[in-house]
Formats: sequence, structure tokens, C-alpha cells
Amino acid sequence: MGGTCRWEEPSLPCAAAPHDSSRTSLEAQNQTFLLKTNSHASRLPWVQPSEVDLNAVRIAVLGLGEAGYNMHMPALAQMRGIELVGACDIDLDRRANAAKAWSVPVFDNLEKMLAEARPEMLIVATPPDSHARICLQAIAAGCHVICEKPFTSTLEEADTVMAAAAAAGRRIALNHEFREMPIFRAVLDEIGGPRGDQIVFAQLWQHMDMAPWMEKGWRGSMQRRTLHEGGVHLVDYLLALFGEKPHAVSATMSACGAQEPGADVGADAVAIVSLEFSRGRLAQILQHRLCKGETQYFELRADTRVASYRASFGGRARVTAGLYRSTVPHLRVDYGVSGLAWREVGNKRTLLARNPKEPRVVSTRNVLERSLAAFASGSAPPASAQDGRDALEVINACYEAAAIGRRIPVSGTNSAEPALASDSKGG
Repeated sequence: MGGTCRWEEPSLPCAAAPHDSSRTSLEAQNQTFLLKTNSHASRLPWVQPSEVDLNAVRIAVLGLGEAGYNMHMPALAQMRGIELVGACDIDLDRRANAAKAWSVPVFDNLEKMLAEARPEMLIVATPPDSHARICLQAIAAGCHVICEKPFTSTLEEADTVMAAAAAAGRRIALNHEFREMPIFRAVLDEIGGPRGDQIVFAQLWQHMDMAPWMEKGWRGSMQRRTLHEGGVHLVDYLLALFGEKPHAVSATMSACGAQEPGADVGADAVAIVSLEFSRGRLAQILQHRLCKGETQYFELRADTRVASYRASFGGRARVTAGLYRSTVPHLRVDYGVSGLAWREVGNKRTLLARNPKEPRVVSTRNVLERSLAAFASGSAPPASAQDGRDALEVINACYEAAAIGRRIPVSGTNSAEPALASDSKGG
């Protein structure tokens, strides 16, 4: 998870107060945020210094939990052309931490923030079952939206939000940040780029010791958890990699006999999913939340007609030596502080990309910047509301396939049952 950037700066002068005296304090805090983040950004090796832009896009963040505080706030601090006008959470400690770390105006309810801060874009980083309601409220207030994933709880909710945005002339993007993480972006660019390699098969896997019945908060209360929570990254990436939804899915899910007595969640602690794409192409997802070995959060192998592509998220430092086919000696060094991507043809490897430090902050910044540019130009953002709906449709089909024990066409998904539940605190 991207770490939190904190720093201490001496007080800096603010720009002259606006004529509207009711907004003087809020505007002064916003100007302080811009100046402080610009000063800090110049010290980070992978961040270009920002410039104060008094005509910047006005952005507010709702939800100061894991995604809002640890990903979106530091990402915004590194961006040009934005003005952070507010951050909101119902938790007093979270608000206090955000105000101290980022010098941002904080609010305890969305209505007040929308009325007083007047954002042009709202980042929604609350638990998933609140997304539809909040998106509709933001659209009604005239905001564009960048929403955390999963997009909504049901397909009907997604359709309602998308229709409301279209009617109001507002845009929606999703923070599917793994699409824009350097190592995974490199694979997408290779396969969809000048080489023209056609994907034929892909495997994605996730191994960790995080049984559903052991997790607290809204994630621990989800009845259908594994694919909707962590697995949404894997499903969405496959849709981007193949450039389409699968035609059908098959799935098996189980607690593998490890479920704690009385636990009402966990039947999907291990999920094995097969996805069928056009032209006979296939993909497989394995999520194993009972693994006592090394954590592997997001591993990828994508095979084309001419090469294999690999991406490994997380720190990687390995030295291997030996013989290929017992005849050719080799020495290989793999090093990436936060992950690597490479191309393989036989025994030959070509490095494609390394992740920087704080890769989820960097990839979130990429999503935000490219989404803002898309909103301004009228083009498609890196991950649209339709992309979020597609991922939800595929995930719902996987759970249905596991429940009835047979292959399910994606178009036949029953979306009426809510997939998610949460507690009352933001993200």
C-alpha cells in the first residue's frame, strides 16, 4: 500500500484574500495547501515540482481512510493544475490528521463541503455500498466524479449513476490504478503497441494470508468479498489486456475447510476463475487468501503468439544461477524496489519497467491527471464508468457460476443481489 507522505514546513504567506469575506479562511487554506505541496514535491525524486495555478480545477476528497488518505491525498499533492478545496470524513481523528498533514479545509459531512468548498470534481473514497448515492449527490451538485472501485454494488446502480451523469453533462472515471502503474502499463503498451502482439492467454494470481473472517471494517463484512475487494484489480486488468469482456466464465470458490466456526463470511477465501474471450482466447485468475507463504499481491503472465510478458508487483530482489537444459550456464539478477515487468522469449529476458517507490500513489496520480485531461478534452479516461460496470458484471457472473457449478455467459448475469456491505466509516 502506498505510504503516507508527511512533512513539516514553516508557515507560508497566503495570497490576498478574496472580496467574498465568507470564503476568506477557506481560500487561504487552499492557497497554503498549494504552496506547501509545491515545496515538498521538489524534494521527491520521482515528482516534478508543481506550479500554483489560481485557475486550477477545484477538487475535494470524500473519505479519508486507506484509499483517500494514503493514495489520493499524496497523489494530489504532486499534481499541477489542481486546487484541493476540501476533504471530508465522519471520523474526527481522520479529519484532524488530514488538516495537519495537508493543510486542507476539512468537513464532517458532504453537503457542507459541496456547499462551502464548491468543488468541480469529487473523489469518492468511501466504502463501495455508498458509491451510487454519493455519485448521484455529487452529479446533482455539478461535480465530475472520480470514484474508487468497485464502482457500485449492483449493475442497476451503475446504470442509474451513468444515466444521471449523461443527463447532467458530467463525467465519471474510476481509480483502477493498476492499469496506470508503470509495470502493468508497460505490458499493456507492449501488447497494444507497435509490436502488435496478440494476447492469447493470461494468468493473474494473488497469494496472501488474509482470510476474509479475520479482516475488520467494511471489507470484513462483505458476503462476496474476495473478487469484489482485491479481485476487482485482477478482473479489470484482464478486461484492459484483452480489450473486451469475456463471453463466459467458470468459477470455483471455497474456504477450503479453514473457515472459523460461526463465521458468516469466507466461502470465497480461495477463488479459481476461468474466463473465455473471443477467438478462443483464455485467461485464469487465482486468488488464495489462506497462503502462509510469501505474499504475492498481483502477479501476471500474459502470452502472445511471439513472447511472454511478466509483471510482479512488490519488492523483488533475486539472484539465480545454474544451467539451462543442463548445458548453458546462466547468472540472472532481478531487482525492483516495488516491482518489475519483463518480456521473455525462451530463456532471454528484456526488462520493460520498474515501479518507483510508492507505486500506488504514483499510479493514482497518473489516473487523476489523465482523467482530468480526458474530462477537459472530451476523450475517454483511463478507466470509465462503463469499465467499472463491466468489471462488476464479470465478477457477478463469477459468483453465479461458483454458486450453481456451471459455466455462465457474462450477458446472463443476475445483478439484482447487492454484492457489498460496509460499516459507517469512509474508505
